[in-house]
Order: sequence, then structure tokens, then C-alpha cells
Amino acid sequence: PSEEKSLLKSFFDANKMVVAGGTAGALARTASAPLDRIKLLFQVQAVKSSGVSATTYTGLGQTFRKIYLEEGLLAFWKGNGTNLIRIVPYSSAQLSANDFYKRQLASPSGDLTVNQRLIAGALAGMTATAITHPLDTVRLRLAMPNSGFTGPTQAFATIIRTEGPMAVMKGLPPTLAGVAPYAAVNFACYDLAKTTVYGRLQMEPHWMTNMAIGAGTGLFAASTCYPLDTVRRRMQMPGTMYAGSLDCIWTMATKEGPRSFFKGWLPNALKVVPQNSIRFVTYEIMKTLLGVEKQKTDT
Repeated sequence: PSEEKSLLKSFFDANKMVVAGGTAGALARTASAPLDRIKLLFQVQAVKSSGVSATTYTGLGQTFRKIYLEEGLLAFWKGNGTNLIRIVPYSSAQLSANDFYKRQLASPSGDLTVNQRLIAGALAGMTATAITHPLDTVRLRLAMPNSGFTGPTQAFATIIRTEGPMAVMKGLPPTLAGVAPYAAVNFACYDLAKTTVYGRLQMEPHWMTNMAIGAGTGLFAASTCYPLDTVRRRMQMPGTMYAGSLDCIWTMATKEGPRSFFKGWLPNALKVVPQNSIRFVTYEIMKTLLGVEKQKTDT
């Protein structure tokens, strides 16, 4: 009976963590949606099928003004409905999977090495990405100014009909290659930074401190992995401009220069800081409110 009770509790805790992760992701992404759209426009404007020229968007302020004047205030959240459909399962899977993998990899006493934290984060990132990649492709297409799509369902159906079922999976290899190190570094650094701040420095735990830690670790992880994210976005665009991921990398490097891999980095950096902070802190608060029993390995 006690074993069955323990299994039942673990099951309910797992479901609560999924709910906590989805709530955290939705709140964080909606708050940063305007900067996310600007980042996407910077990344793919050089692709012919984007519907704009390679010099349409020249800077953060100019892009803000252009979108507001030509499309209106709500245009900053264009595609956010699709984004939320993707981010809720993505964040649910990633955050809860990270806790799950850490519990599985930990020693009987609940201790984790740095490598184990990195592995858990990478697996969590890839698990969530594989599940939600089709929705991410649809979100990108909807974010384009002249997409021609009326909504996520119509966009999904049109892409499948005109480009084939595998079109929504375009860019998955570089996505997995990019998200694995990003998630690994982000989760591991967040855990280790908290351990340092609250353990070695003996600071009093506070959600504001966690916000600062989440901002710093998210910015570091995102900047490190940003080039692969740009390649992923290029590969998700329609057309045959690139033969594959390696061809995309080579073409960008030779024709546009190394800086092309970091197009949109500034709005992305400004987006990641609040997004990562809100996501981690909301997840922790939600787990507490839902009554999830905290374990030594948990974020």
C-alpha cells in the first residue's frame, strides 16, 4: 500500500509539474512576444520567400516604428496564438522533463554532477523540441508580413498540401543541435548559480535573486547557441534557397559574412532576459502553489 501511495503521489506531482511548466512558459512568452517577432524578422529577411527585402529592417527602433505604423499595435503579437499553442506543451515538457531526468540521473542521495545536469538539460530540450517543432514552423510562417495565411489551422493545412507533410519538420536537425547545448547550459548554469549564491555565498533565498540568475544564465546560453538558431529559422522558410543545413551555413558565411549568424541578436537578448527570468521563477512558484514536493534535484 505504501508503495502504491508513493507511485500515485509521483504521478500527481508529475502532472502538477507539467501544469506549472505550461503556465510559466505562456506567461513568459506573451510578455516577450514583440521582441521575438522582431528577432524573427531580422533572422529571415534575407530569404527571398520572406516577402521583404534584405534591408527592410535595419535596427531595433526602426523595426518597432515600421511594424507599429504599417500593421498596428497588435501586430507585435502576430502569431502569438500559435506560439502559445506551441509554448505551453513545449514549456511543460521541457521544465518537467528536466526535473524528471535529473531525478533519474541523480545518485541515491540526490546529488548531481555538472555533466549530469548538462545531460538532463539537453535531453529535456530535445524532448520538448521534437514534440512541438511543426507548430514552431507554422508560427514562423505566420510572423512574416506577407505570409498570405489567415490563421494557424489554415497555415498548417496549406503547408502540408503545397509542400508535403515533411515541410513542417524542416530545420529539425539544426534545431535539435541548437537546443541541446542551449537547454543544457541554461538549466545547468541556473542550478549551479543558485547553488553558489545560496550555498557558498549564503544569501537569503528570494524570487528577485532568482530572476537575476535566470536573466544572466539565459543570456549566456542564448548568445552561445544563437548562430544555430539563425540557421534553423532559414531552413524553416519555404523555397529551395539552401540544399541543406550545411549549405545554409556555408552560403551565409561566404555571401553574408560571419555577422549574419547573429542577425537579430539584440532583440533576442532583450527578449531572453525577462523571458528566462519569468519562466524559471513562475515555474518554481507554481510548483509550490500546486503542492509539488520539492526534491534535492529540482530546479
